[in-house]
Parts: sequence; structure tokens; C-alpha cells
Amino acid sequence: MNLVGVGLVIAALFALCLQLMDAVFGVIDAVTIRDIDEPDALTRRRFRELFWTLAVTATLAVLIAFGVDGAARLIWDSQQPVAGAWVLVASAFGAFGAGLIAVRAVLGRERPTYARIRRDLRDRSTFSVDAEELADFEDRLDRADRIRRRHPMAAVAVRLIGLVLVLGVASIGAFTFLVNDRAEGWLYLGGGALEIVAFVVALRAASVRRGRLDVVLGAQRAEVVAMLERARIPQRGRVPSLRDRVSRALAILREKQR
Repeated sequence: MNLVGVGLVIAALFALCLQLMDAVFGVIDAVTIRDIDEPDALTRRRFRELFWTLAVTATLAVLIAFGVDGAARLIWDSQQPVAGAWVLVASAFGAFGAGLIAVRAVLGRERPTYARIRRDLRDRSTFSVDAEELADFEDRLDRADRIRRRHPMAAVAVRLIGLVLVLGVASIGAFTFLVNDRAEGWLYLGGGALEIVAFVVALRAASVRRGRLDVVLGAQRAEVVAMLERARIPQRGRVPSLRDRVSRALAILREKQR
């Protein structure tokens, strides 16, 4: 097996491990959906977020290390400083681009959510809400609705790429070894079957998570809409209680008896 074949097998094993972990963490996230007071709990995929962050960071570190090593070989061994410089520049831009994407993902957590709007409305429940604040809450609700309607396809695309890579390598390896009556072909077949199972489980877990998330988000939105409706009602003056009315009547009676 040449160097390219070894690289493809390693990449397929790495993709298979990622798919398996994605399926496991997807199931965990699907069964932990619930409404709590922490505003961003539902918009963060805690287990999968941490896992994919570590995986992507490790992959980028390996790629950058290979880029630096290749640039050093071009400069010192092959005496090609221009080509080595271009490799270094490409590696630097790759790291910079990945950093920008990571920062954008972190800042994107500050997007409006129903839970955050509900918390802010609860904080304002003891005060009157003016027209400007009410318009701001309604605008945040509209943006939260638009975000909820989005269906990002990045996760599905990554899973499909991994599926194609693993199945391609597994098919070639199984055919090559089984034709030569070698038992290693069954390992490739097993890896391909495991990849299909992990892919199906991950998709099913994502579907279940989305369904449960829609139920919780729907309840949160209904609560926000009800609180906004109450906030739109003009604030009335304080209505005297029964004790206040009785005290006032006794005070008037005492005035008359003097």
C-alpha cells in the first residue's frame, strides 16, 4: 500500500471515529432537552460542541504542522525558498481563517432566544414597559423566530462527506483483500457497516433532538407572547384594596363624629 493509500485509510478511520462520537453525543443531547432558566442552555450543544471543537482544533493543528514541515523541507532541503514561503503563507491564512470562524461561532451565541427574552421580560415585570422598549422586545422576538426557522445544513454535509470517504475506502479495501482471499477485507466491510449505523443513528438523534427542541421552544414562545400581550395593556392606577377602603371609611366617620 502506497503513501496515498495509507493516508486515505487513516483519514477514513478518523472520520469513522468522529461519526461514532457524533452519534453517541447526539443521543445524549437528544435526551437532555428541557426548559430551564439558563437562557442559552438550549442553543448550545454542550457535548457535541466540546467534542467537535476539540476535533477541529486537533485537525487544524496537524494540518498546520504538516504545512510548516513541508515549508521547512522546501526551504532547507530542496532550496526553494519561494515555494516554502507560499506554503507558510497558506498555512497562516488557514489558521487565521479557522480562528475567524471560531470567533464568529462564539459571538453568534449572543443571538436572541426566547429564553433570554422571557428572562428580560420577567425582570421588567415590576416596572412599566414604554413603547420603545416594547418595540425592541417585538423586534427581538421576530429575530428569534427567523433564527428558529433556519435549518443549517453544515452538520449534514460533514456527515455525508465522512460517509462517502469511509464507504469509499471500505469498498476498495474490502474488494482488494477479499479478491486475494485475505481476512483483512472483512475488517473493511465491518468498518463500512459501522459507519452506516453511526450515520443513521446520528441523523435519527438529530431529528429527535430537533423535535423535542421545537416543543420546548414553542412553549417558551407562547409564554413570551403572553407576557408581551400583558405589557401592551396600558398601566392603570392603583386600585384601593378592601383594607384601604375600610380605613378611609372609618377615617371619614371619625371626622364626622368630632
